[in-house]
Amino acid sequence: MPYQDRGVAVSRKIYTLFTCLDVETYEEVAPKIEYWTEWAFSQQLTTVDKLVEHLSDLAWTTYRCPASFARFLRELRDSPRRSAQAKSFVKEFCARVFWWFAAASAEDLAMAWQKDTVAGGGGCGFVEAASFIGHLIEYDMLDHKLVRQHLVKPLTTHYYSQPGAPEELVRVYAVGRLFVAAGTPLLQGLLEPEDVRLCFKMLEIRLTRDGTTKLEVQCATYPDASCMNSLTHGPGTSHDPCRVVAAGGPRGRI
Repeated sequence: MPYQDRGVAVSRKIYTLFTCLDVETYEEVAPKIEYWTEWAFSQQLTTVDKLVEHLSDLAWTTYRCPASFARFLRELRDSPRRSAQAKSFVKEFCARVFWWFAAASAEDLAMAWQKDTVAGGGGCGFVEAASFIGHLIEYDMLDHKLVRQHLVKPLTTHYYSQPGAPEELVRVYAVGRLFVAAGTPLLQGLLEPEDVRLCFKMLEIRLTRDGTTKLEVQCATYPDASCMNSLTHGPGTSHDPCRVVAAGGPRGRI
């Protein structure tokens, strides 16, 4: 590797550390990511755009904890000790992942891992990215106007010649992951009521009694009405590797 390309090695180091970030390792790994990120910027080994490009595909992968990833980005953004470049990296990274996810919503994704798609890993990668987007919303890392205008419509504005087609189920699972990760902010006024209805309509495609995680919140639009739905984030199987399904439906005026 030429000396002038030494920034690639640092970017790979940061990438590798992100793949090790989860609940158990957070206190040990997070400071190391902070160090290498700030060092790469201070030594001009990389730029914000290059680092964003190098790390963006982490959103599509299954070997990282999206909640810990989103937590780290929030703490990096909010820390008074961090450089302007580090904070800019967080902003640009979150925006890049969001727009890639919205663009991937147009693809006819099957559950199998696929090549040559916007969503790395095909349908499974798309569902994994939905979890990441949900946690970014949970940690208030995305512009609310952006989420309101461009999150749900790309997921729900499709025609399926056959109900239950694989590409439809991929989007159903993605919506489920979004609500599992960020149900409260999404239902408490972040989404328009009509978009909430569309999401719950999608979730009703798949019903299960195999355990549920209940979401019970007050809608900001209708404070007197309770929006309730039960979601389950179940383990995958060889036939259903990214299973997120819904039981029941919304109650009250949403």
